Amino acid sequence: MTLSFIKKLISVILFGFLSLGEADAQSTHHPAIKYLTDTAANFKTLVSQFKGKVVYVDIWATWCGPCKQELRQTQDIRAFADFAQKNNIIILYICADNNTKAWKQFITTNNLAGYHITAGQAMVNDFHTTFSSVQKRKGVMKRSFYIPRHIIVDQSGVIIDSTANSQGTAAVYRQINKLISKA
Repeated sequence: MTLSFIKKLISVILFGFLSLGEADAQSTHHPAIKYLTDTAANFKTLVSQFKGKVVYVDIWATWCGPCKQELRQTQDIRAFADFAQKNNIIILYICADNNTKAWKQFITTNNLAGYHITAGQAMVNDFHTTFSSVQKRKGVMKRSFYIPRHIIVDQSGVIIDSTANSQGTAAVYRQINKLISKA
């Protein structure tokens, strides 16, 4: 680990601790919640809108308990949102279900700043063909795509890690810092 990375990580962690309980002040530091509407887009087309920037993708669903638990880790989510904003990184949340009311309510309640879209059929197909794994279940080989899922895409639109860790983990900060230091 470089000294620069350690300093950034410490400042992100300290900022997260110092900002607990300051929800109103925090909301002014974060970019807005932005809804994308092109649900016909496939994954590559969606991510290409952000070419030139690092994109951290968080795939989740309102019915997924582990997804919601991760996204309720307020300290990690806020610290990562601040880090992303300061470093011009895009956070892209893709919801893998169609319950629009529950989707928007969860986003608003948890102040998930970033870009949001529900996965249309083209994207769901991409998930199952590009990011799924083959497993034997009940004696039959089947493709499975699990969520929560995190993906890191570099400035050129190349998928760097299709099984990245969740927001706020040291591994994610390390991967993204490597990408932004190359720019």
